[in-house]
Amino acid sequence: MSQLWKAEKVFFNGDDYFDSLSQDIDQAKNFISVEMYIFNDDALGKKIATHLIMAKQRGVRIQIIVDGIGSYSFFNRLYDFFIKKGIQIKIFNPLPFYHPYFGKITFLKKLYVLGARLWRINRRNHRKIVTIDQQIMYTGSFNITAEHTSLHSESPWLDLGVRVEGDHVNFAVLNFKKVWKFRDYFKFKRQYKNSIMMNWRLSPLRLNQTIFMKRFFYKNFIQRVQKSQKRIWLMTPYFIPKRRLIRALGKAAKRGIDVRIIISQKTDVKFFKWLQYFYYNYLLKKGAKIYQYTDSVLHAKNYIIDDFMTIGSTNLNHRSFIHDLEVDLAIQEETNKIQIEDHFQRSSDTQKEITLEGMKQRPLWDRFLSRIFFLIKYWS
Repeated sequence: MSQLWKAEKVFFNGDDYFDSLSQDIDQAKNFISVEMYIFNDDALGKKIATHLIMAKQRGVRIQIIVDGIGSYSFFNRLYDFFIKKGIQIKIFNPLPFYHPYFGKITFLKKLYVLGARLWRINRRNHRKIVTIDQQIMYTGSFNITAEHTSLHSESPWLDLGVRVEGDHVNFAVLNFKKVWKFRDYFKFKRQYKNSIMMNWRLSPLRLNQTIFMKRFFYKNFIQRVQKSQKRIWLMTPYFIPKRRLIRALGKAAKRGIDVRIIISQKTDVKFFKWLQYFYYNYLLKKGAKIYQYTDSVLHAKNYIIDDFMTIGSTNLNHRSFIHDLEVDLAIQEETNKIQIEDHFQRSSDTQKEITLEGMKQRPLWDRFLSRIFFLIKYWS
């Protein structure tokens, strides 16, 4: 394990994850940052908001970044609730017509705001990161929304999360500052300019902050697939990667690598199941195994290539690789790797396997929809 990692704990359900997060928020002394794609105004959102407010009342400085589309319901109540309590909020790429003073700004200013936001509307902040006192970090696929917990009216979504302690957390804080305000980013960076933990190529925390970093991590993922020796196990709710990755997976399966892909039968994006079907025949013919998770909505993003394992927010689709801000953590502790391996094994063994014979039995209208929706894969 990295010497700068003091502890690492993996969570396989939302109740345990958010209970632990709440306890650490209650122990915070100086600073909490929250960078969240979805922060819902629901039972869980209100619970986490209450803990954050209590921390603020103890004198803890709190900064929250939410995505303008993902956290749409955040603005119903939580935004005003936090602002009144003195907690700082920033909205990443707000919706075109959202502006706190929209009714008071000039017509030309309105046109400028509208144009700028329409231009950036496809770029979202899909991260889920909470840092506490620059020493504790929570990340994974858990948004702050009840769907991930027993508070949900149906079965909780399948997700994975990680809690880590150590100096590498400062790298997460640094990147938070870059989204928050450039002035704060450069000030924070100067404090740690000679630290190895700020070398993003070496950090177990994989953040695609720039176009260069996006390309680096995508190529790194491809190279790991191409050089794999025994297995490629992928758990993702949205499987519509670029053709280059599909070809690499096909070649790996053809040369005898154990390629398994677990996708979700139930999805919160209704058209996505038709998009995913497009590549199944090719991969199945090459020898890959594909499973549909049927117990609940699968929302976890867990990638295992030989002994390299990540948990995070990155989906295997165009949006994650091209447009959105994402975060993944390379697991360090061997005991956690064994737990993750066992979790994946049990998930694939107990779920529905997709076969070539089953693909042939799909009705004509289903195949037609698959080809139609494939045309919008770039926006997925």
